[in-house]
Amino acid sequence: MRRDATPGVRRDGGTAPGLSRSDGDGGEPAGGAPGGVTAPWPVLPLPTGLETPTLVVDEVALERNLARMAAHAAARGIALRPHAKTHKSCFVAQRQLHHGANGLTVATLGEAEVFAAAGVEDLFVAYPLWMTAERGQRLDRLARVAKLRVGVDSVEGVAALAGALHNPASVEVSIEVDCGQHRSGVAPELAGRVARAAADRGLVVAGLFTHGGHSYAGPSSVARAAEDEARALARGAESLAAVGVGAAVLSAGSTPTAALAHGPVNEVRPGTYALNDRQQVALGSCAPGDVAGVVAATVVSTAVAGQAVLDAGSKALAGESKPLLEGFGVVPALGGAVVRSLSEHHAVVELRDAPPALGSVVGVVPNHICTAVNLFDEAVLVREGRLVGRFPIDARGRLG
Repeated sequence: MRRDATPGVRRDGGTAPGLSRSDGDGGEPAGGAPGGVTAPWPVLPLPTGLETPTLVVDEVALERNLARMAAHAAARGIALRPHAKTHKSCFVAQRQLHHGANGLTVATLGEAEVFAAAGVEDLFVAYPLWMTAERGQRLDRLARVAKLRVGVDSVEGVAALAGALHNPASVEVSIEVDCGQHRSGVAPELAGRVARAAADRGLVVAGLFTHGGHSYAGPSSVARAAEDEARALARGAESLAAVGVGAAVLSAGSTPTAALAHGPVNEVRPGTYALNDRQQVALGSCAPGDVAGVVAATVVSTAVAGQAVLDAGSKALAGESKPLLEGFGVVPALGGAVVRSLSEHHAVVELRDAPPALGSVVGVVPNHICTAVNLFDEAVLVREGRLVGRFPIDARGRLG
């Protein structure tokens, strides 16, 4: 994908992307802002005539988020390989590459196929793929059009991968090490065994990767998780060196820990930072004004006192509850009111003030933007209340 290309977006007469933004117009304290200082939820102006529910992306906040992360990584001499599972969009991927990303991270072969078809030339499937003959054929095709790296975390996974590929040397592998989330990844001191098996089967070992997902436990966990990432990668590199395998790429990844990457880390893989969400605000990864993605919804009922019902239920907001958060989302235009419950097509908002007018359209900040994005076919791109374009969620549903 050329860094100056703009795939997929249909513009409606908007101006070029920029890096400045108005502060919004209030709302209740959001909490969780960097440094522990509460800040108001800005109200994103929405265009009139939106069909709801719909995914809305603020172009100004998006560009600012992408530029900030790219500048931070560049200042530290760390390669930025954003995780595209958040936005699943060739348009946003192009903007990330424009800002200097070295390539993209994806979670599935399907996502890799979408971005490779759009011209992205460097892809990392950061997942311990379990290979079949059919998946091996898909990897072979991908390796012919893009530089490809995939994750492994077991000797058995290595054997399945090498056996499924026509040419094992055409694909790089990265060994996943567990830094404390205890989800996937081999213990760092055992990474050498997996790497040695990969090298012996003709696979090219690029290095190691890890994910400090335990940073999501709360703001006080973020610095510790970043330290755990660095420590696990260092120990894993020692394990590889002991068996004569190099580790050129030491990759860490999560939006909360990306700003604290240090030590041996030479690549970061944040994803949510592009759009941000309510959880990232609570963790201190961003300020409320950095949220670039909301779900626009219409007020369809105020029949029950003290609440309003919106037409964005679990099929639009994804229905994820989080330990740090009350409810399923927040509505800045209703004074920071919380979405207390969800049905498939109903979001029940607990009101703090007088009920809104029936038919009014408001933006809901989801708890987790990644899962919400995957529920939409396209996003509406806005700038200062004007609709400036639309872009498809190209990799929506590409889960395997």
